[in-house]
Amino acid sequence: MMVQVKKVEVREAIVDAAARLFVDKGYVGTSTNEIGQRAGVAPSAIYTYFDSKLALFYEVFSPWLKTRLEQLDHEIKSVSGHRAKVRRIIEAIWRDIPHEQNFFANNLMQAVSMATPADHYSGELLEWCEQRVARMLKAAEPKPLHSLHHYASLSHVLFMSFNGFVAGAYLGVRGDKTLPAIDTMTDLIIGAPAPGLKPVDGAGSSSS
Repeated sequence: MMVQVKKVEVREAIVDAAARLFVDKGYVGTSTNEIGQRAGVAPSAIYTYFDSKLALFYEVFSPWLKTRLEQLDHEIKSVSGHRAKVRRIIEAIWRDIPHEQNFFANNLMQAVSMATPADHYSGELLEWCEQRVARMLKAAEPKPLHSLHHYASLSHVLFMSFNGFVAGAYLGVRGDKTLPAIDTMTDLIIGAPAPGLKPVDGAGSSSS
C-alpha cells in the first residue's frame, strides 16, 4: 500500500478553507466535503492531516483565541488603575470576544457540544487561556496578595461563564445583563468601593 505523503501546502490550504467556512457558516453548518472542495482536495484527504473535524477546528480556533488574548494583555498595560484593568479583562472575555468575527467563538460551543470521546477532546487550549488571564489579573493588582493559583481559579470562573456569554451573544439574548454582570464580577475580584464613594481608578468605565 502506498503511503500518502503529507504536504505543508495542502495542510495550509485545508486550514485556510476551514477557517473561512467556520467564520461564514459556523462549525455545524460546515461539512468536511465543503472544506475539501474549497481547499482543492478530496474530503478524505483531510483525515490524512487531522484526526477529526474537531481537531481541524482547534487548529483554526486556538491561534485566533490566543492572539486575541495576547492583544488584550498588551492593551491593559496602557489602562490606568487596577480596578479598570480588571474590569477591562472581564469585559473583553464576556462581551467583546463573544461578538467578534461573526460570533466566531460560538463555533467552540458548537464543536464541543457535538464532540464524542472518539474525537479526543483536549483541555489544553482552556488551560493556556486560563493561565494567561490569571497572569493578567495578578499583574493588574498593585500589590498582589494572592498566588497565581488563586487567580487561576478566578480565571477558570471567567471562562466557564464565557461559554454562556458566547451562546447568549450568538442568540441575541440577555444582552442587558452583561454590563451589570461585568461590574459585579469586578467588585468580587477587586473589592467593591465603600458605599457612597466613587471608585478612584476608573471602575465601571471601559477603556474602549
